[in-house]
Amino acid sequence: MSDHIRATQLFDCADVGKTIVDAGVRLGKPWRIIQGPWTRGGTKAAYYRFRLEQVAAYPRTQLWHVNMGGRAKWARGTFSRPYALTLHGTDIRESYWQDQHHRVIKEDIDRAGQVWYTTPDLREKAEQARSDAEYLPAPVDMDELPVWTPAVKPRVLFPSRWDGSKGGDALLQTAADVVSAVGNSGDVDIVGLDWGDRAPEAAALGIKLLPKMAKALYLRELATAHVAVGQVTGVLGLSELQAMGIGVPLIFADPVDEYLDGQAVVGVARSEVAQAVRESLSAPVALSRKLGGPAYVSRVHSPTALIPKLEAGYAKVLDAAA
Repeated sequence: MSDHIRATQLFDCADVGKTIVDAGVRLGKPWRIIQGPWTRGGTKAAYYRFRLEQVAAYPRTQLWHVNMGGRAKWARGTFSRPYALTLHGTDIRESYWQDQHHRVIKEDIDRAGQVWYTTPDLREKAEQARSDAEYLPAPVDMDELPVWTPAVKPRVLFPSRWDGSKGGDALLQTAADVVSAVGNSGDVDIVGLDWGDRAPEAAALGIKLLPKMAKALYLRELATAHVAVGQVTGVLGLSELQAMGIGVPLIFADPVDEYLDGQAVVGVARSEVAQAVRESLSAPVALSRKLGGPAYVSRVHSPTALIPKLEAGYAKVLDAAA
């Protein structure tokens, strides 16, 4: 039965919904996605387009899969269907516990037939909100990742945006340490994204900021790095996973205990990141082979590997609604 469940993703977050749907469609599953109006400019026209797409999808949809707490009202209103909910980070890490958002997100969680969360650090809070919440790793489409082609000049890349959710002060201090350790001579390029409210501070440290670009171009930039430095939150975001999937050695500060069992990344204390970058630059190709990042990402984060868990959750949603 679960092979034929007609599920529609409502909204997206870091391409999680789109990646899942694309993988499902390739396997012949009747899945689709409807993007939110805010991804199309947030205009009235975008809102009406969203609602028209929901109208069209409704008769052929058995359940909605909502991405991000605070948005499930669209699964319950005029076009009500049973729904699953994926919590992506800020919604359960912060917003659920704030008076102005708590009631809405709690209702979304309480009324969902299945609740997932996307990173292990969210487990405690997700289970406080919903005792049967389950970990569903963020999917990475390995087919869209380019071949690792390190630049001629050694290159260290910070793949996450510069803001509090990615480490804030700790991330900037780590960047300063890296610049001091390997960047001052000019022999190593240290780059990051011109993204996040603290990007100007990163630039002031000596980080060369890349302009915002299409996803495919960004992935090609990521593939030119000899070493990547992850966010300083103990969490692997999508950009870090993409770096690992390409084969770029990833320096991962203060990893959450549930991650990786010390495999696939260079896991160090944040005070040791700069030294780890220096050591990794000495032989990045050999280090990449040792870490086996692509194999890890394919095994744990490929959407195909996640589909059985999704289907079991969808069946649970429909069984509860029967």
